[in-house]
Amino acid sequence: MYLVGDRMFVSVLSDKPELRENFCKLIGKEISKDELAIYSADLPKGKITLIDSIAYPEKIQPLLYSLSMADVVVLLVDGLSPKVGELFVALNSMNIANGIIVSATALPVKGTVLEKYELVADMNAAKEKLLSMPAVVANENLFGFIHKTANIPDLGHVAYGALKGGKIKKGDKLFVLPSRKDLEIRSIHTEEQTHAELSGVSRFDIAYRGDLIERGIIVPLRNDFQMENIVNGRFIKSPFYKDELNPRIHAYSNMQYIEGHISDSDLTFKEQFVFNKGESILILDSSNQKLRIAGVFQSKW
Repeated sequence: MYLVGDRMFVSVLSDKPELRENFCKLIGKEISKDELAIYSADLPKGKITLIDSIAYPEKIQPLLYSLSMADVVVLLVDGLSPKVGELFVALNSMNIANGIIVSATALPVKGTVLEKYELVADMNAAKEKLLSMPAVVANENLFGFIHKTANIPDLGHVAYGALKGGKIKKGDKLFVLPSRKDLEIRSIHTEEQTHAELSGVSRFDIAYRGDLIERGIIVPLRNDFQMENIVNGRFIKSPFYKDELNPRIHAYSNMQYIEGHISDSDLTFKEQFVFNKGESILILDSSNQKLRIAGVFQSKW
């Protein structure tokens, strides 16, 4: 492991879009906006990237993409609602333990991972806590997320994402799952700067040679991920999900939101699903009006 001082990724959460936007603008400047709004904040020893899932709560996928990239979450709560409850369940199900809660009152988080979060009364206090957090420790192994690609005039195909560990440089061929495609790096950009290489924890725009893909993860060619149409294991229902689960579900992990079928002992997909042995895969009932997160599927080692 080695220490990287220049970035951390912060998912800013609320059931109210205006609260998320206000907090992001309190700290940083907006640099891109589609399903996710990305903000960048300069610090004396580096930068912070903030992610606002602007399509939430109408769509749950952007929330899940932002949580996959997050090192820290800031949860803004000005009153309990079904969608605030859904955020609690998402954080607990994905076991995201590093966070700050902005609320004027104590919240019913006992027995969940949110018990570990720091509670502050307002956004300014949350800003101080966030900016004083230590640098993220990144792994030496190559790993990153691509949350979208586009064709840009004068640059060609560009992948936008988050490097979470390892190093990339011009000329490298990145292996992307689940597409199982190589992307050859033509140039690397962060905001208005061009880099010969990038390491540790950093947001990136990569101009590359290769096909456009929707989204995915960057890994070494030799890696521990499994790609299967059937995942064996067991379903663990969330105690907050009170309905009978329809066998036809959506599963989420590592930028994949895929329709499948669940039984007591396996998940079945029409296309290959990327996962790690022993991983907890999020199971979603996307049509449920009260709570879309039904629980997790614990895959076998």
